[in-house]
Parts: sequence; C-alpha cells; structure tokens
Amino acid sequence: ADAVGLIAVGLAGLGAAGGGLYAWQAIRGPPGPPEPFPSDRKVPLTNWSGTHSVVARRVFEPETQEQLEEAIAWAAQSGQKCRPMGTGLSPNGLALEKRGMLSMAQMDDIIEVDKKNMRIRVQGGTRVSKILDELQKHDLTLENFSSITEQQIGGWTQVSAHGTGARIPPVDEMVTEMTLVTPGKGVLHLSEDGSDAELFRLARVGLGSLGVVSEVTLKVRPKYSLHERTYCSSVADLRRNHAELLQKHRHVRYMWIPYTDTVVVVVSDTPQPNTTCTPALPDSYRLRPFAELLRELKPDCGDLTGVNFAQIREKCLVLDPLNAEHVARVNRAEAQFWERSSGERVADSMEILGFECGGTQWVLENCIPCGTIDEPSLADIDYMIELKSVIEREGIAAASPIEQRWTARSSSPMSPAYSPQDTDIFSWVGVIMYIVDEGKAPAIKTKFREYGQRHADLTFKYGGAFHWGKIDLDFHLGARLEEMQAAMRSRFDIAAFCKARRELDPQNVLGNKLIDTVFAE
Repeated sequence: ADAVGLIAVGLAGLGAAGGGLYAWQAIRGPPGPPEPFPSDRKVPLTNWSGTHSVVARRVFEPETQEQLEEAIAWAAQSGQKCRPMGTGLSPNGLALEKRGMLSMAQMDDIIEVDKKNMRIRVQGGTRVSKILDELQKHDLTLENFSSITEQQIGGWTQVSAHGTGARIPPVDEMVTEMTLVTPGKGVLHLSEDGSDAELFRLARVGLGSLGVVSEVTLKVRPKYSLHERTYCSSVADLRRNHAELLQKHRHVRYMWIPYTDTVVVVVSDTPQPNTTCTPALPDSYRLRPFAELLRELKPDCGDLTGVNFAQIREKCLVLDPLNAEHVARVNRAEAQFWERSSGERVADSMEILGFECGGTQWVLENCIPCGTIDEPSLADIDYMIELKSVIEREGIAAASPIEQRWTARSSSPMSPAYSPQDTDIFSWVGVIMYIVDEGKAPAIKTKFREYGQRHADLTFKYGGAFHWGKIDLDFHLGARLEEMQAAMRSRFDIAAFCKARRELDPQNVLGNKLIDTVFAE
C-alpha cells in the first residue's frame, strides 16, 4: 500500500461525483519517501459520541514541533493523507480520515502564562481543561467555554466552538496569535495585528484543512464566580421576556421540552457581594416524577437509590425510544423535574458553565442570526416555536432538551457566527436523539435523519448555518446535499476559503470527504 501514490483529478473530468474541492485517484508507482518517524498502522478510531468510526491506515503522533513539520512535509511530498485529529469530540467525526491522520495528543505543553498582558501560549494539542487548571493557579480563566472541556485547543478553536452569552463571541475570538504548519507554505506565524491579519482570521476557523495548529496564544481574564438561576417559563412568557433576558444577563441558555409548554431558563451573572442562595431540593424529591413513571412502565425496575437525572431519564427512554407518545411522557416527567429544580447557586465559572450533556447521542446544531444585542429580532424564538410545532405535528420522537444558546458575532469569516457588524448576535440550537439501545441504533439513526432534515430545512429558511463539528453528510443526501452546498455558498465566502486551501494544501493531504463535499466549488 505504501507504493501507491495519489494524484489530483480535476472536477471537470468527474462531474458531481467528484465530491469536493479535490478528488483523488490511486496510481501505481515507485515507493514514496520513507516516513520521517514510525507511525501507528491500522488504528481503529471512534468519535466521542460513538456515531462515526474508521480504521486509519496510519496515524502519526509527533512529540515535537520538528516532528510535526517533518510529518506534514512528508505527507505533502508523498501525497499521503495526514488529517489532524484532536480528542474526537465532534459528533460528525470531522477529523476522521481512513487514509491517514495525525494526532496532536503529545504536543500539549503550556508554554507561557503572561499575566501582565493577560495571555496564555500553549501547544495545539493542549486540552481546554488543562489550560483552565493552569490558569486557576494564576487566578485567571478563559472568557467562556463549552459545556465539555476535554477538547484540544486546536480543534476547539478551529471549529468556532462556543459557550453562551449574547455579548460573548465564539471561542476563536480568544485567539490572538497562532503557528500553522502547512503542506504548501511550511510554517506560518500569524497574528491579529500582523501583516497577514486577513489570513489569520480565515485560518483561525480553518477546520484543520488549511494547516495544523501547533501553537496558539489566547486572551485570558481574571477568574470569576457566577450566580446561576434556574427556573421554568411558558413559551408565551418567554417570548415576552426574551430580549430583556439577553440584554440583562451575562450567560443565558434555554432548554425547550417538546410536547410540553415548558422552557427551562438558566441565567448567570457575576454575583453581588454577600449573595446567598436557597439550597436545592433533595434529588429524591426532584427525581420523583421520573421514578413514578419508570415504576409504572417497568414495575421490576429495581432500587433507584443513587441513580442520577441523566441515568433515570435514559432508563425511561430505553423502554420505547422511537415511540413519540412514550417520549412525550418522558418529556413531561422531565418538565416536572425541572419545575422542582428551580433555584440558584453561586460557584466558580468553571463549575457553572460546564453541565451534563446526557448519554450517547446523535446531535445536529445550527447557528442562525437573530438581530443585534440592542434590537433582538426574535427570529430565534420564532425558530424554536416553529420547530416545536413541526415535532408535535409530525409525531417526531424528540427527547428533551432542545438546547438553545447565544453568542456575539465572530470576525473569523468561516465561523457560523461570522458578521462584519460587531453588534450582531446569533442563536445556536442543538437537536438530539439518544442512542439508549445499541440494538436499535440503526433505527434511531434513521429516525434522527428525518428529525435532522426538518431542523436543516428550518435552518436554511432562517438564513443559518451549522456548527462545523456537527454538520453531517448523512443528513444531506441527494437533492438535500445540493441545497446544503448552496446554503453554505450564500453564508460563507467559499471561493476565498478554497483559494486558501489550494495555496496552503495544494495536494489536499489535510482534507477528508466531509470537508471536500461541503466546500465543493
């Protein structure tokens, strides 16, 4: 297999089946140059949610900047794939490429904490959790972060991941400098105020296809606590109060519960001095609606002592996960759980901003524009009302929650929240379907495809795009693929991004099917 080279074939000769910016054809030829250092062979890899897997022909795992540069130079010279991977948290398997990959797991050093200039410089494979732990030692933290913090910083910023807060941009905006190892131009040192500032903004959300991020410098801030309040609202009341909530609170997120009129509202702000909070009610009381439902449906369910919220919800859902009426009953029990969970707490931002995401699941998350911070358009609420109506009208087995969060705009052209207007705000909505029964996994995937397609239809209707770590070709088949590509062309400057790919990765050693298909010119 090592003696098989790869050559690019123009799309004009392949038609639509070419599948993207580049298509590839194997040719027999003399062996290429030897590997610069040994790779692992035939490596089975699965993403975090267990929804995508490959057996990679080879995986390089460089330990130094020099080894990384050697691996990318070798890939460019030999025409072999070398797709960068992080911790595999993307539900769509964005990093996976069976013909060859590169792991940054060993390049995870904290290089420098600059407290004077409020910066931290780290290697691209450093996990967000490790960065947060290091910053804590200096009474610092990041401005915002996702509910999960086990991502590598390179992948986390390359997909424009996000937390929530209509005045806080996606995480790529924390990046002020980066070192990019490219197949076509070698090592590039880019910064927000350097001579290549335009390329810096483009590469900041490069999806791992413009180069491998070997170092990144991030803005940091003093560590802080948050006062979190959780309560339930009706849909009508929420629509009336929505603009004020976005404008008033630092962090806002909603959890919509299909087949009910309940929306869970979670808001967080810097606590006032001497803030006191009422302790949460006991779990046994909060979980009682689930326990009663489970015992009704499965009298032999056994002792439920010590079972937490996510576990007991899964025990209920697994009994009939594709039956919309059953899922609606579970959702109603969840609405009662949240009504009993209304309350508040004060804790460090690291504890407040991370939260339980549930079990193994299919996910599809979008990003839609919703006005400005001064004048929210309410398109985000209209979107959710319409999606909820579709779910209930068509009898979709949509489990709770449908989570909705917000960010300010990003100045990175490939961010789903990109806008040239600095007051624009964006809503992020994720729909899920739990894989609670491996035996029913294929059927669950089929049903989620139908669900995801409704989500996609509305996304395009509202002028939105998808989270780069969650867009999935399985949900864009046939004519839907062309529709998705057209929507991407209207939302992003695809031509500029593809031009950068040709210059920085002329043999497409960093791409994969997902990247090549989405960015078909």
